[in-house]
Amino acid sequence: MEGKQAVQIVTLKELEEEPLKQSMKKIKADYWSGVKLSENGIYGSFQMHNGKRVRPFWAAFFIDNSRFVFTVIKDETDLLTEVKEKIKAVDLQEGIAFIFDRILATGQHAVEEMENYLINMEREIVAGNIDRNRNQAIFECKRTLTLWKNDYVQLLNVADGINGMGQALPEECACYFRVYENKVRRVSEQIQFLYEEVVHVREALDAAIAYEQNRIMKVFTTVTTIFMPLTLVAGWYGMNFNSMPELTWRYGYLFVGALSVAVVIGCIIFFKKKKLF
Repeated sequence: MEGKQAVQIVTLKELEEEPLKQSMKKIKADYWSGVKLSENGIYGSFQMHNGKRVRPFWAAFFIDNSRFVFTVIKDETDLLTEVKEKIKAVDLQEGIAFIFDRILATGQHAVEEMENYLINMEREIVAGNIDRNRNQAIFECKRTLTLWKNDYVQLLNVADGINGMGQALPEECACYFRVYENKVRRVSEQIQFLYEEVVHVREALDAAIAYEQNRIMKVFTTVTTIFMPLTLVAGWYGMNFNSMPELTWRYGYLFVGALSVAVVIGCIIFFKKKKLF
């Protein structure tokens, strides 16, 4: 029975202890995140956004030497559904580890998915697959990573704050949060790396778009250059002066046509050799 009472996952409505419930309500009303020490234990609160759909998860908790009450204020992720069954017969340190490790593991999985998504996007951009929706996708990735970065700053502050109040906890719990702080810090650094990777992907997209535009302009310039001599020929032979030698020549028309074809072929061969066409 003691194991069941040591760790609880409840909602505000399910929280039966009135003083604790009022304290949790104050945390909810203030939209406060972090930890604070009270006479009877440590209170804390944090928010997370899991997955690329950035579904919110908001929780508050209370820890003392004998119990851990984790209060789910808002959850659109069902993040702790599986954990509820596992904590029914565990001690304080084990229950805390189950809950916080589950939160971190879900975040790590989302970060790995985002990393693979960005790698695939960059590969497609480099391969020349420039979709018109790429800018929107990059913006959504940046927005999501910004939320995650802020979330893990909160979680890191929580772990750091608990470590600063470690005297209020059993030694094994204090030791767990020291290790947990390092884990959260590594995930936070990975998110920062992905945030910088988004910048690189955006630069790759801009470079690919610029390259495509330059390629199109090069084709237009080459075609225009090829037909410029024909414009000169057309203008020259379109003057129709009586003294023009080809004006009354029987093969004058064929000569101008052959000259035009020869000019086009000559320009194409020249640009091919220069790799401009």
